[in-house]
Amino acid sequence: MSISNRVNVGLALSIVFLLVFATNRLDKRHFDTVQNTVLSLHTDRVIAQDFIYKMNAIIYNKQLSMLTESPSSVNHNLNRDFNLLIEKFSETKLTKKENRIFEKLKVDFNSLIDLENKNSENNNEIIENINIIKSDLIELSEIQINESKNLTSIAQRSLDTNNVMSKLEIAFLVFIGLIIQFTIFYRVKKSKTEKINK
Repeated sequence: MSISNRVNVGLALSIVFLLVFATNRLDKRHFDTVQNTVLSLHTDRVIAQDFIYKMNAIIYNKQLSMLTESPSSVNHNLNRDFNLLIEKFSETKLTKKENRIFEKLKVDFNSLIDLENKNSENNNEIIENINIIKSDLIELSEIQINESKNLTSIAQRSLDTNNVMSKLEIAFLVFIGLIIQFTIFYRVKKSKTEKINK
């Protein structure tokens, strides 16, 4: 092979190397996106949904405790458990809307505790407050579902992009390979023809 052929082959191989390196970096970025999305889906959505479910169960038990003669001791334990869940829920990643509803939930729950501490004979206010808390929890639950869909969509888009990039990479590598082969064999054939003609 002549020096010019070697230079051409070296240049083509350098392009292939750079292409493989660049696509590798892109693949890593897409992989990181999918990994972070799956992690967020679990820690910020699935676990958050579990906290909401447990908070709902506590509110339901508080309603049941209203039917007993001395609900104060039961409520104390339930209030402690609810506050613990609120603390855990606050450690998850919250959207702006979610944070607003969560802050409202905390205020509404504190109002419920205040009403319970008054030991009022009229339970209508307590029931009304419980219904407000239920509404807050429903809204938070709906946000978990919507955010889960969004995260799944982001992960799927990243995987689809990665898939397309892989196909383009293979096609480009085949194209470069054909060019290298053409360059080598065409130059060799051309040089042989020139020698024969001499």
